[in-house]
Amino acid sequence: MTSIFEYARLAALILALGVVAACKGTKEPDHPSEARLGGVPPGTWSGHSAKMDQALPNRVALCGQTLDMSRPSIRERLETEFILVVNQPAQVALWQRRAREYFPHIEAELKSAGLPDDLKYLAVAESDLRPLVVSPAGALGLWQFMPATARRYGLTVNERIDQRNLPEDLIEAAKSYLKFLHAHFGDWPLALAAYNAGEGRIRKAMSQQDVRDYWQLDLPRETERYVYRIAAIKVVLENPGAYGFTATPPDGYKPLLVARRTVTVPDKSGWPALAKAAGYDYKTLRILNPHLRGTAFSGAYEVRVPAGG
Repeated sequence: MTSIFEYARLAALILALGVVAACKGTKEPDHPSEARLGGVPPGTWSGHSAKMDQALPNRVALCGQTLDMSRPSIRERLETEFILVVNQPAQVALWQRRAREYFPHIEAELKSAGLPDDLKYLAVAESDLRPLVVSPAGALGLWQFMPATARRYGLTVNERIDQRNLPEDLIEAAKSYLKFLHAHFGDWPLALAAYNAGEGRIRKAMSQQDVRDYWQLDLPRETERYVYRIAAIKVVLENPGAYGFTATPPDGYKPLLVARRTVTVPDKSGWPALAKAAGYDYKTLRILNPHLRGTAFSGAYEVRVPAGG
């Protein structure tokens, strides 16, 4: 018979899931591809039996650092994020499918930069692998960069172009920023915390508390959960079959192969003229070039077109 304590745990889990969904607060810009790249539709959790009996593996590591599961504070916080993740089946299923599209390029770029492969799960935590998602604060893209940080790392963000919308451009900035954070803090958990909260806030907390250990720092609630959430996402996506998910998701989400071409359009031309100059239909060019802002174009533009086209 189900005890009152188990009912209480289930009620707490449902409440926590609702809070997570409510706090996410991201939105997609008005763009033709937003239906394909959107989040989980409302109501998809309804009817799902809560997975209260799922257990963490005995060993969990992130970016080469093994979490000390003998410390109750670490194990319990990780378990909280883990249970929240495994009880979002629609979201996990979408992560799996989007990973087929974006992980191959991310993995290759991280490897070439000498960065830990586990950083790909940072992109999942930041954007759900949605390249057009925008946070309430204005962070955008797979790696959720603010405009100032994007410009700091060489991306164009102005009234005409926003390169944060292009995964292959944004990852270059993300690699540089992550290298800087790790060099500055000398530790991946602290670097990831700084990615979430900002370098200044983490430095200030370390100085005020005389602590250099992420796991012991007193930080804003979101940042205290942040690294645990990334680790929980890794646990589930590395071995989805162990937690009731399809081990190999259906094919369909494949890496997007594009080439870049410079086209010139007359003064104040719109998307149809730009598409005609590139040799493609409006919708194809619009979906492939979310970095181009506005509706009027003048002069030369670098656009993405299907590879081989």
